This record gives sequence, structure tokens and C-alpha cells, in this order.
Amino acid sequence: MQELLEFEEGGSLIVIGEYHGNPGELSFYDEAGKLLFSLRFTDWYSKELDSYWFSDIEPRLTGQGDIVDSFESFFHFLRVESDKIDRLSPSSTLIVIGEKDIEFMGSGKSLFKFNLRGFKKY
Repeated sequence: MQELLEFEEGGSLIVIGEYHGNPGELSFYDEAGKLLFSLRFTDWYSKELDSYWFSDIEPRLTGQGDIVDSFESFFHFLRVESDKIDRLSPSSTLIVIGEKDIEFMGSGKSLFKFNLRGFKKY
């Protein structure tokens, strides 16, 4: 872990863990190496999209609860209330955080989703 912290030069860090050879966990660390929270998940990808270019517009978050609070404090993305999503630019990237999943949407279409298997705040 110390080598990773030296490599990332003082910023925060996300470590991807595996489950049966596939990504299955994200662990979020602050700049001092303290584990802040972790997510266990299975993933799903849209079969509708072959590729997608993320816009230069900073992603927005929506949702309620500990998971969206943790994402907001870690990434510093702005949170949008669900009744104001329709006011976003059509090319916006939106991270919709629920109790059972995290869905990444671009231009109004689902790009991929994490089906949550666990969340732990430290």
C-alpha cells in the first residue's frame, strides 16, 4: 500500500479488487492512505452501445443515502435532485446511486451499472 501511495503523489486513490477474475470491489482511500469506504459489486454493460465518448461536462450525482454522500465527498461532483435531472444538458453524464445499484448514464442512455453486493464506510 505504501508504494501505491507514493506512486499517486499525495492524492486520493481507488483500488480495484477482483472476484473470480473480474472487477468486483472498489476501495476508496484518502491522500494519507486511510480507507474511507468500499463497494462490492457485479457489473452490467449496455448491449445497446458499442462505444461512448464522455463529454467534457463534469458528471453529476443523484440519489440519497450513505453511498451518494460518500461519492460526493470523494469526487466533489455536484449533486442534482431527481426532480431537476431534466434540466441537465442532453450530453451530461449522470451517476444514479440507489440502494441496490449505481447506474452510469450518458446522453440519457444507460452505459453500465454496478449491482451492489455490499457497501462499508470506515
